[in-house]
Amino acid sequence: MWGAPLGFIFLLFGVSARSGSWEPLGQPYFDNSTKRETTTAVGQPAFLHCRVRNLADRSVSWIRKRDLHILTVGVHTFSNDARFSALHADGSDEWTLRVSPAQPRDSGAYECQVSTEPKISLSFRLTVVVSKAEILSGPELFVRAGSDINLTCVTKHAPDPPSFIYWYRGDQVRAPFPATLEIIPVHLAVLNLHR
Repeated sequence: MWGAPLGFIFLLFGVSARSGSWEPLGQPYFDNSTKRETTTAVGQPAFLHCRVRNLADRSVSWIRKRDLHILTVGVHTFSNDARFSALHADGSDEWTLRVSPAQPRDSGAYECQVSTEPKISLSFRLTVVVSKAEILSGPELFVRAGSDINLTCVTKHAPDPPSFIYWYRGDQVRAPFPATLEIIPVHLAVLNLHR
């Protein structure tokens, strides 16, 4: 008596091996393990990654939320701004919006949308920051000739710690020195000059 209804239920639903949750068979759904907040520095490329499972013959679009501008559909770009493009490898379930080079005006919400009926979408946030560097002692430091000097450079608003800090004296690079201490979101580098 219960054999037919249970068989019907198993035809409509399947178990997602990744999440262990029930997902409708044949219907697209988002892989929610994707990072949805991205920070990048001005001038660097920004990548928003959207994973869609069971896409079949549906298309993926990227929408800029502030003006509802359709940026891409599939791998085709629908923007006069050539900095926006969609990246997708055949057979992959990842659809990536690339913004390069990123500008502060690109900060905001974006939406990855699938052409189901009704449409399904997943929101992403892009933050574009202007990195700054500052020498803690100020622009001028007076010392006695032959004395040791300790200069500390602080970088702020850098999405990642810098690999190197370049120290300049006038227009000449003294040398790239490895950053010695990392405190997120502030990064420090200390230059000690000994006689």
